[in-house]
Amino acid sequence: MAHRLDLAWRLFATGFSFTIFGIGGLSLGFLIFPVIHLMPGNRDIANRRSQYLVHLSFRLFIWVMRELRVLTYEVEGRDRLRQSDAKLIISNHPSLIDIVFIVSVLPHAICAVKKAAWSNPFMAGVMWATGYVPNDEPMQFIDDCVQNVRDGRRLVIFPEGTRSVPGQPMKLRRGAASIILKSEQSFIPIHITSDPTTLTKSEKWYQIPSKRVHFKIVVGDSVDPQPLIVYGASLVQMNRKINELLKNLLSREVFVHERIN
Repeated sequence: MAHRLDLAWRLFATGFSFTIFGIGGLSLGFLIFPVIHLMPGNRDIANRRSQYLVHLSFRLFIWVMRELRVLTYEVEGRDRLRQSDAKLIISNHPSLIDIVFIVSVLPHAICAVKKAAWSNPFMAGVMWATGYVPNDEPMQFIDDCVQNVRDGRRLVIFPEGTRSVPGQPMKLRRGAASIILKSEQSFIPIHITSDPTTLTKSEKWYQIPSKRVHFKIVVGDSVDPQPLIVYGASLVQMNRKINELLKNLLSREVFVHERIN
């Protein structure tokens, strides 16, 4: 009986949390962000203000889910994000709310997102106000990401392009590797796990795990890709080399002190 009551409560609390998320997205997008963009300052300043508000909102959202006993979580290596000058944040993508955890510890960040998010009424305002980058046109997407990184903005990207499938090998697209190669910038790897799995590509929000889920977010040391870059080599070869490195880093959480040999 206690287990059934716990499942029922977490089902209700999860639905309530996502309702809050949707209402929050609409409120920010249609009420608050337009006001921010009408305030004195250029577009970049307005974007940064919006990014900070999203950061605070995501922190609040996670706090609500924890207090409602939907989940628990821990962040290992949080200070590495504050202390590093690396602008690229590269993470695996096991669940729907990975970006919520990452942005909750980054006061200012832009994210590479699917084009579909721009037509989602709950998220469209957030996409527009923060300067997030759509990934619908591959070449333009890579150029936009590289320019943002070179301009000193922090960019969060999931090399898989979509949520991974539990138990399946990690499949990386070329976008993140191309951005690393073209920008020649160091990056910070983040490894995310959830126990048990939840909100994966094959799981609906109402498919509640048998127990409260625990998220672990491990932030690694900054990685300099320069030792791997061979000038004159083909882009295909270099992309493959960088993706091998990313797959090695992101497929396990014990990477915190690793370096490229």
